[in-house]
Amino acid sequence: YPALVRKTEKKPIRAYLLAGENDLDNKYGNWPLANKQMASSLKFKGYDHHFEYGQCFHGSKAAGAQLPEMLRWLWRDWKK
Repeated sequence: YPALVRKTEKKPIRAYLLAGENDLDNKYGNWPLANKQMASSLKFKGYDHHFEYGQCFHGSKAAGAQLPEMLRWLWRDWKK
């Protein structure tokens, strides 16, 4: 819902998006394009976000490989 992100009040969240050029493109839409649009909307609204885009596909193998870095990024300023 990129349009809703642009139209609504900014929330106190951060987001990490992971997508690849070989993600789904079917009758429901194009996942790489949808992720690019969401990243653009998050940037427009000033959200703290990271968009990782590569040649892989969106799945457990790709996400599993990125998970440690995702968690470090998301929790980078957490105080114990």
